[in-house]
Amino acid sequence: MTPMPRVLTESVLTFAEAAAACPAIGGKRPSPKTIYGWADTGLLMSGDRVKLETARIGGRRVTSKEAIARFFETASAGVEQPAARTPAARNSAADRAMKALRAEFAKV
Repeated sequence: MTPMPRVLTESVLTFAEAAAACPAIGGKRPSPKTIYGWADTGLLMSGDRVKLETARIGGRRVTSKEAIARFFETASAGVEQPAARTPAARNSAADRAMKALRAEFAKV
């Protein structure tokens, strides 16, 4: 006999409920289709595929609040946020880029 999926021992959600439970980014929540994509295809993170855990209840796929939290945690692990550049650093980079462009177009 196969063991019961961990999702079924947690706070079970349909994909529509899971989409509503996710945090809104830019005022928009993910759609149930996005939840399905996370479960079916997953996300490619640093060469590894991360998928949302699911189980079937009566032919319907479900997930859980806890599975969503694990998915976000795994997908976020090891992702380095780029360091914020200061205005002076941005201006310096823009100046270097402009000099490089002028030098390139001077050759033409």
